[in-house]
Amino acid sequence: MDPQQQQQKSATHVSKLFVCTAVDCKDEIEEKFERSFVNLQQQISGLSDNEMHDILSQLVCKDKHHEEISIGFLYVMLTDPDSAPKTYRDITLVSRDGMNVIVANLTVLVAEKYVKLTDIARRQLIWVLREFVKHQVLSVENVIWNCLRQAGGGDASIRNVFLVESLLDIFIDYRAWLEGNPFLVQSTVYSYVRLIEDHANPALIPLRQKEVKFTISLIRERFHDIIPLGRDFVRLLQNVARIPEFEQLWRDILYNPKSLHPTFNGIWHLLQIRTSRRFLQCRLLPEMERKISFLASSVKFGTQKRYQDWFQDKYFATPESHSLRSDLIRFIINVIHPTNDMLCSDIIPRWAIIGWLISSCTNPIASANAKLSLFYDWLFFDPAKDNIMNIEPGILVMYHSIRNHPFVSSTLLDFLCRITKNFYVKHDDKIRMGVYNSLKLILDKQVIPNIQPLFESPKLDRELRNLIRENFREFVSSPTTNVGPTVVYPLPHSIQATNTFKKDTDQQRTVLEHVDLPIIGFSHNSVAASTLVDEDIKPTTQSIMELENAFSDEEVENVGKIFRNEENTDDDDDLPLSKVRLKEKPKVELSEAIAESFDTFVTKRNSFTWEAFLKDLRPLPASAFEENQLNYVISNTVLILRETLPPHQNIFSESKTDEKCLAKSISYPLYGLFRFLYENEEKIKKPFQTLLSEICHRVPETRFLLLYFMKIHCKLQTRKNSQQAYQFKTNIYRQICDATDNKISDCLVRDLDLLEQENTAIYLWLLPDIYREFKSIATNNTELLRITLRCIDAKNVRDIIYSVAQGKLTIFKQEGLIDCIRESLDFETYEQFCLWQLVQAHDVPLKSIQDLLPELEAGNHPEALSHFLLLLKNEEPTNEIIRLILSRETKSRGDPFVTSALRFWYQRYEEKLSEIIASLLTSKYPSSSPNKRKRPSKGGSIVTSSPSADQVLNHLEHYRRSCRHGTGTGLYVHDMMQRALQAAYAHSNESTKKQYSDLFALAAEDETTAVGRRGGSGRGRKQPVSKKESNNHSTSNKKNYELVKTIYSSDENSSEEDWSKHKMAQAAKKRKKAVNDSD
Repeated sequence: MDPQQQQQKSATHVSKLFVCTAVDCKDEIEEKFERSFVNLQQQISGLSDNEMHDILSQLVCKDKHHEEISIGFLYVMLTDPDSAPKTYRDITLVSRDGMNVIVANLTVLVAEKYVKLTDIARRQLIWVLREFVKHQVLSVENVIWNCLRQAGGGDASIRNVFLVESLLDIFIDYRAWLEGNPFLVQSTVYSYVRLIEDHANPALIPLRQKEVKFTISLIRERFHDIIPLGRDFVRLLQNVARIPEFEQLWRDILYNPKSLHPTFNGIWHLLQIRTSRRFLQCRLLPEMERKISFLASSVKFGTQKRYQDWFQDKYFATPESHSLRSDLIRFIINVIHPTNDMLCSDIIPRWAIIGWLISSCTNPIASANAKLSLFYDWLFFDPAKDNIMNIEPGILVMYHSIRNHPFVSSTLLDFLCRITKNFYVKHDDKIRMGVYNSLKLILDKQVIPNIQPLFESPKLDRELRNLIRENFREFVSSPTTNVGPTVVYPLPHSIQATNTFKKDTDQQRTVLEHVDLPIIGFSHNSVAASTLVDEDIKPTTQSIMELENAFSDEEVENVGKIFRNEENTDDDDDLPLSKVRLKEKPKVELSEAIAESFDTFVTKRNSFTWEAFLKDLRPLPASAFEENQLNYVISNTVLILRETLPPHQNIFSESKTDEKCLAKSISYPLYGLFRFLYENEEKIKKPFQTLLSEICHRVPETRFLLLYFMKIHCKLQTRKNSQQAYQFKTNIYRQICDATDNKISDCLVRDLDLLEQENTAIYLWLLPDIYREFKSIATNNTELLRITLRCIDAKNVRDIIYSVAQGKLTIFKQEGLIDCIRESLDFETYEQFCLWQLVQAHDVPLKSIQDLLPELEAGNHPEALSHFLLLLKNEEPTNEIIRLILSRETKSRGDPFVTSALRFWYQRYEEKLSEIIASLLTSKYPSSSPNKRKRPSKGGSIVTSSPSADQVLNHLEHYRRSCRHGTGTGLYVHDMMQRALQAAYAHSNESTKKQYSDLFALAAEDETTAVGRRGGSGRGRKQPVSKKESNNHSTSNKKNYELVKTIYSSDENSSEEDWSKHKMAQAAKKRKKAVNDSD
């Protein structure tokens, strides 16, 4: 074929890829794809496969030809289903960049030209994506993400449903690949939760069930990736809360958050996280985003009506398209942040666009959701973290509408008042504080000059004004004065105070409190409630039509008000759109000092190039970087470090002894950072510290992987040089903690918690090193101890005890151990038993923890009491131990712990035990005043340091009751105990004597004491025969013992009451004789 014929054929070529009309002009992208296809056909036409491969292999050596051939092959795969498999094989043979060019051009094609693709090309696009995912082609997730953007919300057309279902099938079939891309997981979940809302049509039920099953599974299994989606994810969940699977998810979020992820603390955890603008952006079609951005940046205020009409006809023509309004409002508020120059210009302001979107909505549910989208950031606003640009549109749309369109302002104010109280009743004080912070910052920054024209407008009906006064009393002037209020911070009680509402309002609840009544239900009621305001206005059909154009012909008031947009430039979500686009450019010029090494690292993605880049970066000061340059370096670095890490199940070495496995496990680029820090310990500069901080923040595994690295690195280095012992360089860990402005103790506990959740075996393997290298932090650390106890089984306990016995591990030290044990008393039973095993392994002396004895409760601390009793069995009774034991509170049935300890000691140390208790009891009754009982001081010092007389008597009484058939009664027959009981009786009041009458009766029969008595009168027993008049000490004790035994024997055969009366009479008789003798 001669060149002239080829040119003629090229000129008459009809595109198979794009749908073109006679009036369409081909742009650069279309021309590029068509030209590449034609040139490829010219090169390979009439050639065999071998000849084609040879000639193409030569051509691809040149960059220009390589890109052209790659795009040509892509064109064939997208337009010819029959030859697509062969073409894919050919391109894999000739491609020399891992299909980078194809992926890059396919990304642009999907983002810019998807709507113009033919139906065949759309089907083939899905086929190509399947092949790319199947063969793990690099960066294919970018194409997938752009395809997700093309799956628009509010669109139930056949083409859109086909794309949604096709992508869903890819995600289901290649779930493992999907889970390896956390950002794609987040985008997928966010997108499909939003799309499920639109698939309520009966014809789409099978697709909806498949979406629900997949989405719920992904949310539950990857919830740690879902948490960063933040508050807008909660907003989407509210719209699908009535689906049974999502209803159960809501119940877990509200009432059992730890079942989803150990670090998840409940719904407020999500609501405090601001959703990234990337997720808000992914719910708008790229074409729609371009048009709304053009409207907000290039159209003059007053001329926008025709653009709005076109947009309305294009995107809001179907019933399900109403749900799109919330997506648009959230995008405008959080993504489109105009510069100060634009705010001063005559460009249409954001509030006017949002006012048009809300006022033109005819669906009540969609209208309520649109209002929630407008005020959503108000509910959680924190001036320290959030941007004023996110709350500015809400106040301006109400402020500028109150004069000419009070209906709009009334409905928005009514909604704001009611949503403040009813959005999340459990945390209504926090919600009120968020709204308060919003209004205060609006006034401080002079977004509007004065709020009184809005809150106290005569165009608002009386009921609404009262509602505003109840909810925003800090911003409303007193009824008796016209002077504007001085805005002051409300007192805590004023924020927490609740006002009474009408019954229907009180009965409203959101999904955050009752899953069966999601916020959509509240929105219905709020719209109905708004009609209370509407009745006075009574808009006609004509006025409703005017509302749609209300924001087209109204003059601008105070739009030129300049206020500085104080941006947190460290957070993308606070940057103007122009800056975000600048940051998202594929290439940023860097300083010559790091440009080459950074490009090499980005290309090769290995540890060596990473360390070389760090070496160049470390000495650079902050002045060497502009903001966008540093952000570019950080974002690309974090992306590469995450992508190059292996999957979670393979992140650690399978063997703890094989050097090759160990070395391989720390060969990834992230470990190159740790190796570099090991070798360079000097102080780091600001840019390097910022990079380090961002890596830790965006890659949560960083710090516990550093601990793992230090273990492996020291192990390998020690094996290479056995004569030198390599230790952890804990200052590296401290350096990283300092870079993130966190305490090392908090970081260590948090990192070890994550590590244990990731891999328990590795956590236990590192444990001895952690306690050795971080001794001051780890020893007696209750939080770290809890992490250990919750994950160990019997074998792990055994291994830990082995390590303790060998001196390799020290978990406890005596100083402060009692506080550690005290905090562990609320652990689970198994955890406490393991804890006491470890305490015993450390040979902890009883004296270091014995002060805990009076604090332990029989009903709440059975584990600790059991172990203490075992410890006491190995000890002799001492004054200190007995003092602590008898200081325990007693109940009506006594304290079995005290009784058990005394009964055990009685068997071995009877006389010593009796003397100690007697001495303690005697000390309560000073001899200087025998007729008066000393009262304890009103302070608590005596009670806490020593048991009261009543406590000692109570324990002795219960001990007596436990002594049946005379066993254990020898405790009372010793002289010191007899004298102590006599002293106690003498100093006790009548109620005490009556309460312990049986106990005191045991001291009434001793003939050898200083007070003379008759031995056994009135007892109904034979007087023992004595061999001599003066009996020795042992004989006296024996007599007393037999007497006590007789008393206990008679106690079983007669009523205790009669026996007590008999004993009291006998005791009185003896005391009378003692007085006569002394006279």
